[in-house]
Amino acid sequence: MGIFQVVATGVLSAVLAITIKKQSPEIALIITIAASVLIFLMVLPMIAEVVGVLSNVGAMLDGGMRYVALAFRVIGVAYMSELGASVCADAGETAIAAKIDLGGRVIIMVLALPIVVDIVSIVIGLMP
Repeated sequence: MGIFQVVATGVLSAVLAITIKKQSPEIALIITIAASVLIFLMVLPMIAEVVGVLSNVGAMLDGGMRYVALAFRVIGVAYMSELGASVCADAGETAIAAKIDLGGRVIIMVLALPIVVDIVSIVIGLMP
C-alpha cells in the first residue's frame, strides 16, 4: 500500500462527500467517517511494522520499553483526537472539535509528566 492509494482514496471520498452533501449531509458524513476508517486500515500494516521496530529498539535500551510504551500512548492519543476533531469539524461542529483537540493535548501533557520528572531528576543529579 502506497501513498498514491491513500491519496486517491481520500480525494475520491472527498469529491463524493462534497457531491452528496447538498442532497444528504448525513450520508456525506458517513462517507467521510468510512473513508477515514478505510485509510486507517490501509496504513495499519505500516503502523504495525513501526511498532515492531520501536519495540525491538526499546528492548535493547535499559528501561527503554517504558519510554517506547509511553510514546505509543502519546501517538495514539494524538491520532485519535485528530481523527475525532476532524470528523466533528467535517460535521460542522467546530466547537466540539476544538474541545476534542484540547482534551487530547491535556491527556498528552499528563502522559508526558513521567518524562519531565525523569529529566528533572537527571538534571538535579548532575548538579554539584
